[in-house]
Amino acid sequence: MGLDFLVPIFGILVVLVPVTGLTAVLTLRLGGKPFVETLARELNGFGGADGNALQLTVAELSEQVDALNSEVQELRAAQAFDRKLLEKEGASGGTGRDQES
Repeated sequence: MGLDFLVPIFGILVVLVPVTGLTAVLTLRLGGKPFVETLARELNGFGGADGNALQLTVAELSEQVDALNSEVQELRAAQAFDRKLLEKEGASGGTGRDQES
C-alpha cells in the first residue's frame, strides 16, 4: 500500500535509462570518434617525425664515435712508435745534433 507511488517512478526509469544510455553511446561514437582519430593522427605525426630525427642523430653519433675510435688507435700506434724511437735514441747516447755541437 505504501509503495504504490514507486510503480510510476520505476516505469519511467525503465524507459529513461536505456534511452539515456543509447543517447550517450551514440553521441560519443559519432561525435567523439572523429575528434579522437584526429588527435591520434596528430600525435602520431609528431612522434614519427621526432623518431626519424632521433634515429638519424643516433646514426650520425655512432659514425662519429667509430671515427674517433679509429683516430685514437692511430694516435696510440704513433705514440708507441715515438716511444720506441726515443728509447733507441736514448740508448745510443742522444740525438745526432748533440754530437755535432
